[in-house]
Amino acid sequence: MEFVLDGITAFLIVRDEERLLPGCLDSLVGVVDALVVVDTGSTDRTLDLLEAARERFTDVTIRSRRFEGYGPTRQAGLDLARTPWALWIDADERLSPGLREELLALNDDGSWDALSIPFRNHVLGRVMKCRQLTGQSSVRLFRTGAACIDGAQIHERVVGYRLDRLGCLQAPIDHLTLTNWREYLGKVDRYTTLEAAQDTQRFRLWHLLATGPATFLQQYIRRTAIRDGWPGFVWAAMSSWSAVLRDIKLMRRSG
Repeated sequence: MEFVLDGITAFLIVRDEERLLPGCLDSLVGVVDALVVVDTGSTDRTLDLLEAARERFTDVTIRSRRFEGYGPTRQAGLDLARTPWALWIDADERLSPGLREELLALNDDGSWDALSIPFRNHVLGRVMKCRQLTGQSSVRLFRTGAACIDGAQIHERVVGYRLDRLGCLQAPIDHLTLTNWREYLGKVDRYTTLEAAQDTQRFRLWHLLATGPATFLQQYIRRTAIRDGWPGFVWAAMSSWSAVLRDIKLMRRSG
């Protein structure tokens, strides 16, 4: 079966992803031509896995770079793409079987420059049903040169494409949102450091005291994580801890 869209480069940011990276790469084989990977300081077997991937993809480009925020670092990877199309994906994401089939059957008729892809989020092995983790979609596949990554340090996104040339795919990317307590706590630590550095609000003690229980109740009740059993409870608790940790770091910055 021919590659869709006349050539796709998947571009990733990685750091110590030896556990999750193999599943991501497996899902890309046969769909993308090339990989561009920006490594921001791996000390595990991540780089060895990427070197081995040269046997499975037409072209693999690996660059080491100091992390300068998600937007600038991801754009640095996109700048190295040489195929007509680029696919943004992370090590904890996989093309679902349905998405692989959809991409391989897709024909480029020239009517769109970017494609939005839905997400299916998994927490501790469960496909989540809560409102916070369902109904999400994001532009992840686009013509190289027709779009770029914005400069946000966190929660970056694809910009620059024309809205009237945006298409939508139906099958999801599977996002392994939370699979391991220690890894996820590390992710929370990194994200809250960036969030606190960018927060322009002053530290408020009352907010620190209230944000933990308020965030938990919002996620667990209002956003219906209670429907997801134990994984839903864990997700609400992790969200609560993230909110508290962000305020603690804001306090330290203000202090």
